[in-house]
Amino acid sequence: MFNFLSKHFTRGITLAKNNPQILYTLFLIIAIPYAFLVSGQRFFDASNENQNRIENESFGLMQDSFVLAIADKLDDPAALEGSIRFFKEKNPSISEFTIVRLGNGTSTVLASLDPIDVGKEDLENKRIISEQEGIIKTQTLLLPTYINGERHFKAYRGITDSSGRLIAYFMTDFSMKWLDDIGANNIANAYLFLILIIAGIFVLLLRQARIIDYTILYKRLKEVDQMKDDFVSMAAHELRTPLTIIRGYADVLKDIPNLDDKNKENLRRIDVSAKQLNLLVGDILDVARLEQGRMSFNLTPLDVGGILRELSESFQTVAKEKGLTLSCEVAPGLPVIFADPEKTRQIMTNFIGNAVKYTPKGSVSIKAAFDSINKKVFVRISDTGVGIGADEQKRLFEKFYRIRNKETEDIPGTGLGLWITNQMVTAMKGNISVESIKGKGTDFIVSFPIIIPKE
Repeated sequence: MFNFLSKHFTRGITLAKNNPQILYTLFLIIAIPYAFLVSGQRFFDASNENQNRIENESFGLMQDSFVLAIADKLDDPAALEGSIRFFKEKNPSISEFTIVRLGNGTSTVLASLDPIDVGKEDLENKRIISEQEGIIKTQTLLLPTYINGERHFKAYRGITDSSGRLIAYFMTDFSMKWLDDIGANNIANAYLFLILIIAGIFVLLLRQARIIDYTILYKRLKEVDQMKDDFVSMAAHELRTPLTIIRGYADVLKDIPNLDDKNKENLRRIDVSAKQLNLLVGDILDVARLEQGRMSFNLTPLDVGGILRELSESFQTVAKEKGLTLSCEVAPGLPVIFADPEKTRQIMTNFIGNAVKYTPKGSVSIKAAFDSINKKVFVRISDTGVGIGADEQKRLFEKFYRIRNKETEDIPGTGLGLWITNQMVTAMKGNISVESIKGKGTDFIVSFPIIIPKE
């Protein structure tokens, strides 16, 4: 049993250590309800304190008012009786009201809610009056008590003559049941509301605990995704070595004398397939680097016009084989941009290569110009190829997306080129836009901000 508990305790400690959200959630489950309970209790204590203060002040004002009302009526029992009846009607919480006259060492009841007590000596309160005479001359003496489980206040107030001698006093017994019932009902409602709030918070915190499971799952999925990326990167790197060897042997075989046409065609197909596979491996590596944030950009002042002229020359042979006209026009005095030379070359190669690849007849043109208003260099690659529909343009830069129709079904591709290109252009603060009409051709416009010289 001990080993079982120890094993699970250790597992729990390890889980909490690796996932601090668990400790945080446990802390919230304890701390938040406790904070609500403490703050609620402090609020109730403050309310009770204020209620007691208000009660004392109210009783004092009531007693002072009654002293003023009966001070000149001590010799008129009927008037005294009428006064206490009036106060009883205005204050239903008064359960006992007695006016007592002092003289010759006696205390005689002058008026009372209970007529039987009139004329009798007030022995019950005689000791209290003798002990508290100095207090009740000027203020009300409140004595809390409980009768049959109900809270009461007995209030004593003295009446003095012109020389300040105590000549009478009156005692009122206030039942606080009605006020305590209201307070108890309000407190019960407040506690119920507090319990509901704590229950709601507890439910939310339990959901927070459920989120921990998702957090752990997300962490594991992230680890699996990282393993996938690492495997893809490693596999792509490893594929390049045999590809280089295959292409090297294919070049060697081309130099064999008296090679017949069939074998020459076979070697050409090997070389083309190896090149395509090499491009695919390159795309996979670029995707992995971009997704992992490991692709570096060496941003330097760059003459994009020189790159465009060089690429135009390199694509002339491919264009002529397809019967296409390839032209390049660079505006004079084109400002330099701030970009990575190799990445810019890759971007332009992709756009020009796609233009040639997706144009069965007609022409491909490359134009570079400067927009002095927006302070940007624009490169426009136009073709008279198959074109791109409006719906297809919306998904053009999505990963692995390829346009599928009769015109493109025989054209090889992975759907990664434009996604990679868009990521690279964005990373270098550039922008890509597309203008195309289905069946008429496509224009890709790439813009880069220029380097503004410091004054």
